[in-house]
Amino acid sequence: MKNTMRPLGTVMQLLEELGHEVTYAYEDLVFVNHSDFLLQFADTGNVLNLFFNYDCNKHDADAIETSIIPAGDKKGLSIINKGLYSVSEQPDETLQIQFF
Repeated sequence: MKNTMRPLGTVMQLLEELGHEVTYAYEDLVFVNHSDFLLQFADTGNVLNLFFNYDCNKHDADAIETSIIPAGDKKGLSIINKGLYSVSEQPDETLQIQFF
């Protein structure tokens, strides 16, 4: 059975402490300012998958990864880099997220 308890408050606090802002949380996804990356809650509440925007430059991605993973550990969150994502607007004005 999946653990549906997701520590969104803890994640928001972590991101704020690192200078990021949650712009939108939807189902299991947490979107962050400037869309350089997003977090996805895994099946267990304290595990998050980290995806970088396909357009985020490598230097910025490396800096985010090296700050967010140890900071998450200190808050009891396991953050795992899972790769890249892209967002595109569909004709019906919905957004499609594609993970790589």
